[in-house]
Amino acid sequence: MIGKILHSINNNFGKYLFKNPNTLYYNLFNKLHQNFIANKNFETENIKKYFEKGFFKTKINSINFCKYIASEIEKQPINSKDKSFNFEISDQMREKIKDHINNELSPTLKELEKFYNSKISVANIEIRRNFHIDENITEEMYSNFYHVDAYVYNHFKMFINLMDVNIDQGPLHIYSKNNTKKFMKLNNYKNRSNYVNEELIDDLVSNTGKIGESFVASTTECLHKAGEVKKGNYRDILFITFITIPEEIEKNRSDFFYYETKYPKAIWDDGNEVVKIAKPQSLRKTIKLFIEYYKNKLN
Repeated sequence: MIGKILHSINNNFGKYLFKNPNTLYYNLFNKLHQNFIANKNFETENIKKYFEKGFFKTKINSINFCKYIASEIEKQPINSKDKSFNFEISDQMREKIKDHINNELSPTLKELEKFYNSKISVANIEIRRNFHIDENITEEMYSNFYHVDAYVYNHFKMFINLMDVNIDQGPLHIYSKNNTKKFMKLNNYKNRSNYVNEELIDDLVSNTGKIGESFVASTTECLHKAGEVKKGNYRDILFITFITIPEEIEKNRSDFFYYETKYPKAIWDDGNEVVKIAKPQSLRKTIKLFIEYYKNKLN
């Protein structure tokens, strides 16, 4: 009985106390982490935007890398019967992706390491194509209902366009942290399958852009969804999920694949073994995770 009450409080009170759909425990963790661990002496405009809004578009040049990935996935047979298709990532593609992350993405990731005051590791990598769905469909087909990811905010994502993306191709739709609160209030948001679906046009950010452009988002704090792809279109995207590393590791480590040796399948397949680090299953485990981050912070 007590367990059910605590479960209900955790699932619902985050919306009332923090105006965010994530759980009460995770919202408390985020607040404590930002106050006692995170470094808020922002050295770049990107990190200032990330803290205040919850996202930013990078200036990383990934055009040639993305053209290579796009050419490789076009060689694969594609099952368009489902509304979303995940491509296989060959060994050669894996090496190219690792090299790109460890080199071209490194300056941006190091900025984020300074903010989180922890080292960062890739948790999961996916290459996906979304196909057309009807706008008035009532069933969620590919994360196309507004939601936040149910993890602590040390879990975040980068979205890299593998093609030019316009509004008809169903780009990521996202609201800033403040506008997430506004959306929830105006749309009576309860959960991802229970809300009034009225866009706040002036506040909505859609991740349209050129091939090679990348977008970093705190998907645990910002309401977001995959846009619905219009008829005759599709969208190819590279998703990279990152988490900050709670355990003690060497501070001069320069690569971003700390967990690959231990969980290789998780990085390139389902991701569960790594991302669950940012998903403590009780208040006690949430507190324990916070203590671990505090104990092993970089500075």
